[in-house]
Amino acid sequence: MKMKDVKSLITGGVILIAIALYMVFGQEPPTKEEAESEHIAIEQVERATGKKAVTVDFIKAYDGDTVQVEMDGKKEKVRFLMVDTPEMNYQKGEPMPYAKEGLLYTKEKLMNAREVQIVFDSGKERDHYERVLAYVFADGTLLQEELLTEGLAAVRFINKGNDTLVDEFKALEEEAKADQKGIWQHQNYLQKDGFHPENVN
Repeated sequence: MKMKDVKSLITGGVILIAIALYMVFGQEPPTKEEAESEHIAIEQVERATGKKAVTVDFIKAYDGDTVQVEMDGKKEKVRFLMVDTPEMNYQKGEPMPYAKEGLLYTKEKLMNAREVQIVFDSGKERDHYERVLAYVFADGTLLQEELLTEGLAAVRFINKGNDTLVDEFKALEEEAKADQKGIWQHQNYLQKDGFHPENVN
């Protein structure tokens, strides 16, 4: 083999090694969002809605989808966007099936969180009861996502402008249905007009 051919082989080999090293080590590390792509990150929601997260202080939970917080020095009732949990029925008798489980889940998550944040969507920020409408995060974990995943909530009350995450929420709901988690263990418990406790054995 001629010296020229040897040099060509060496040069080619060095280039291949350099390419391989770049492919292995030269790529940028995955972002936090990519590393946690199985969850809905707060940065993802901020980007999708165009709204910045607001830090609040948790006070108490009324049920799985409604809490009281302190925001800007004022007590506010916050209704979780696009999810519905069974009602506690404080004034009407017994809690609906899975109402206590939803309440305890939300209460535990928010009580033990180092930081509680809410993110508004691009639509109305309050409902007709003057409750704040928002996505609610406990230490970066989206409560709506958790409740849907556990089968403790259903996707409901979808309104234009406040429906940015509707596809993600519906996908989570379908997974919980397929796994027959929580409320989905009982056929016809949830109907178009709401929950029907009489259908839970």
